[in-house]
Amino acid sequence: MLNQRRNIRAVLLTAASVGALGAAAPAFAQSAAPAAPAEQETQVDEIIVTGFRASLADALNAKRESNLIIESITAEDIGKFPDQNIAESLQRLAGVQIDRENGQGTKVRIRGLDQNVTLLNGDIFVTGLEIFRLGEGNIRQDSSLEGIPSELIGGVDVYKSPDASLLEGGLGGIIDLQTRGARTLRSDTLIAGDVRGTVNGDDGDWNPTGSLVVGHRFGDRFAILGTVSYDRTDIFTEALGGENRGGWAFLARPVSGGPARNIWSPEYRYATIRDQERERIGYSLNADFEVSDSLTLTADWFHSDLSILTQEASIKFPFANENATYAAANLTLGDNNVLESGTLTANSAEAISFVQNAEASTDNFQVAADWDNGGSLRGSVRAAYSKGDYESTSGNNDVRYTQYTVRNGTAAGLVPNPTAPATFTYSYRNGDSPTFTPANPAQFTTPTSVFAKSHWVFGENTEIENASLRADLEYSPDYAEGLTISFGGRYAERTVDSEYGRYLASYAGRGELDAHALGLGDWTPFGYFQDGAIGFKSCELPVGTPGRAVCSPGGRFGDSPALITPYQTAATNPDRFETVTIGGITALVQNRSQMTNPVEWIQSLYPTTPFTFFRDPVESFKVEEKTTSGYLMFDVGDEGDRFHLNAGARVIKTELGIDSSQTPISGAYYFGTDSWNGVLANPVAVTTQREYTDVLPSASGVLEVNETDKLRVSAARVVSRQNLFQLGQGSSFNFTRSSTPGPDLDRFIYTNGSGGNVDLDPYRASQYDIAYERYFGSQGLLSAAIFYKSVDSFIQTDTVSRRVADGSTAGSTVGVFTQPVNGEGGTIKGIELAAQYAFDNGFGFNVNYTYSDSESSNFSDFEDNLPIPGVAKNAFNVQGYYEGYGFEARLSYAWRDKSYQGNFAFGSGADAHNLSTWERAYGQLDGQIGYAVTEDIKIVLEGINLTEEESGRYLQFENLPFRNATGERRISIGARFTLGR
Repeated sequence: MLNQRRNIRAVLLTAASVGALGAAAPAFAQSAAPAAPAEQETQVDEIIVTGFRASLADALNAKRESNLIIESITAEDIGKFPDQNIAESLQRLAGVQIDRENGQGTKVRIRGLDQNVTLLNGDIFVTGLEIFRLGEGNIRQDSSLEGIPSELIGGVDVYKSPDASLLEGGLGGIIDLQTRGARTLRSDTLIAGDVRGTVNGDDGDWNPTGSLVVGHRFGDRFAILGTVSYDRTDIFTEALGGENRGGWAFLARPVSGGPARNIWSPEYRYATIRDQERERIGYSLNADFEVSDSLTLTADWFHSDLSILTQEASIKFPFANENATYAAANLTLGDNNVLESGTLTANSAEAISFVQNAEASTDNFQVAADWDNGGSLRGSVRAAYSKGDYESTSGNNDVRYTQYTVRNGTAAGLVPNPTAPATFTYSYRNGDSPTFTPANPAQFTTPTSVFAKSHWVFGENTEIENASLRADLEYSPDYAEGLTISFGGRYAERTVDSEYGRYLASYAGRGELDAHALGLGDWTPFGYFQDGAIGFKSCELPVGTPGRAVCSPGGRFGDSPALITPYQTAATNPDRFETVTIGGITALVQNRSQMTNPVEWIQSLYPTTPFTFFRDPVESFKVEEKTTSGYLMFDVGDEGDRFHLNAGARVIKTELGIDSSQTPISGAYYFGTDSWNGVLANPVAVTTQREYTDVLPSASGVLEVNETDKLRVSAARVVSRQNLFQLGQGSSFNFTRSSTPGPDLDRFIYTNGSGGNVDLDPYRASQYDIAYERYFGSQGLLSAAIFYKSVDSFIQTDTVSRRVADGSTAGSTVGVFTQPVNGEGGTIKGIELAAQYAFDNGFGFNVNYTYSDSESSNFSDFEDNLPIPGVAKNAFNVQGYYEGYGFEARLSYAWRDKSYQGNFAFGSGADAHNLSTWERAYGQLDGQIGYAVTEDIKIVLEGINLTEEESGRYLQFENLPFRNATGERRISIGARFTLGR
């Protein structure tokens, strides 16, 4: 769009972004100026960036000149911290918070909402991390910006109030990333960059980080500018997990030496150490060609590759599984029947080694033609194509420290670790990060007791493509001074193909039958869970069935012969194991370095058993979206007027196609179906076609009350896409082998399930904003804003009871089933306060505070009308800085209140529960100091999370921890340079 607001913003942003060159070249800031038309040169000469103070002035001037409610960040501001990605660069803006995972900023929340749209130069930006799974629990993630290097970005605008020309898709707001413009180079050639070493925590291992910017002008009309960045980080985290398994319990937990007690008990607690290696390389290229005085052509390419190797080792502590029994002697329950301390004894002590090898890549291409001959009509045509890929494989291995029985063709079976104790006893003490103390620590390190129990591998691949073409026109009629009429249209196609599955072993060569092909059952000769306790599925068939394995009739396996061998302990194959310390416990676990290629690893364990990837039809899906949009907008007010009015409407027609699969809701579910040891053999394919149209009116006004004060008002209708996982996923059922004495002992029964919903509507809301701003000097601001947003139908997760056919003697079991639905909606209202000032002595500050009060139709067993997920009631940012005599220093603290994160449901019958989960409050302190050795070289020392703040969640009650993760301090030291001024 080429209206007045856009012209001013483009010039200001270009001067700031290219002048600063982000983290790569703050020293270059003094040499940046535009080389375009003379009327623009006058504007830019007033705000040439000369350092961080000037970058704040530039961002402040952009906010002042904008006709909308926005927050801006320039390349100089981005470069003043060792932000690992663009999400971390945005966290210091008013009304913006971020989520974190494994020490990285991930998802951006605007006024608490994560249903936002990310653009690059005004069009859809594909990151490669739109949807993916993370960690041993395969936790679904979406909309992460962690793969986007800050060094490649010239600036960012965060729009809290849209106009009709802006792309739809942001419920909370619009994040518009800006690339650098090549023709703004002041000299003919520029070479700038930075080289740093970064260390995380106390390990002492330094990793390289750097960026390089090269630009050249070929005369006055053509220039190119390229940027490359590289960074590598090693992150160590100690974590607590409680949601890896869904089988929590509450009623009547067994207590030895006393009556049963009601205790909130996870199936397992996972104490985890996590090592993560992240390597990222990014490129950007801009070509800028002024064909004539009225026509300009530009082209941009943005590329990023992010490789993530995650290695976890966890010890699993049974609380509601493995016949876990609580000792009455030292059992202490706190408020709400939460276990505060106690001793438990269970049948099983196990560790799991988990390795995930993942890579996310993205390419975004854009070309544009802008035409303006100085007359009343102006226009532009823009085309964009983006492609993102995410691919990962995950290897898993369980190690057993108590005795375990495997198959050897006899009813008695074989115990490969007979020296191990039969049970596991440990003490537990509660806290945000609880402690576990085993009664017999030696059982974790005695080689003959340590048995490699089970092995399995997952795979994931998601491809996203987006293509668009748009045209915009502006008309400023001569007969109506101060009036600009803008209109345009856009057509876009987006395809998301998400494939998730398992690597299955074929047991056909070992004599297993294909019951599905023979019409004898619903299982196949394939399996993914390689465990010594698993026998032939065909043992279920009647004696005399042709091809049936030699085993006794009845039971789940009978005296089935082994399917996988050999059985290895740390004594028989010591090279398979490594020694680790988890939560103070020293243990032998599967060597994770052998699992970095999970497929090769599992194949090497069983070289005569072929493994093949099988697509899981329930977890995999394809979504095709076509959108046709157009807008008409009116702007009233010249540059010198005290007021500016904007009104318009955007109309979007969406055509949605979804290919997914469902598990049949009737039929036989035998051992070996999709939910336990294979993939679904008889999926029901579902193709859904939908179409809907949204009309999005918007209006805003800006009144210059006097020379220092401005009043802004805004009202708009906004819409945001549905979550892709919630939209595309089919129904998934989970089965667990029963350990309850009785007819169902050792049978697999239904416990819980979940599914998506192809009928979900997008998020739709009406929003209203009022803001008052007072500007003084070039760097003074006091502002207050009131906002209100009414969401028509907020997507929530409902939990219902559902009877599912399984392997139980009754043929079916009732368990909980969760599914996203369009709820009754919700509201969010609040205030934003901000202050900024730079003193003459070089000191300055920038502070902001956001209060957000939200309400939704979400409810738990204890509360109704819970907040909108992710919305923190209170959040603030404080920055103080100094610049002078070649020295600079900056300190920043960002804090956000606790926030509701959705519900967690578990159990069945009388022991079914629906509890809320809450993210604990989090605050992070960052700092930076630097010194300009020469005009062209600056030495910098930077630190992130200086206080090593931990993050965590609790389940319903503040004393019931759900998950927790330590935070590492990150220190960076290096130099920035500029050549060829």
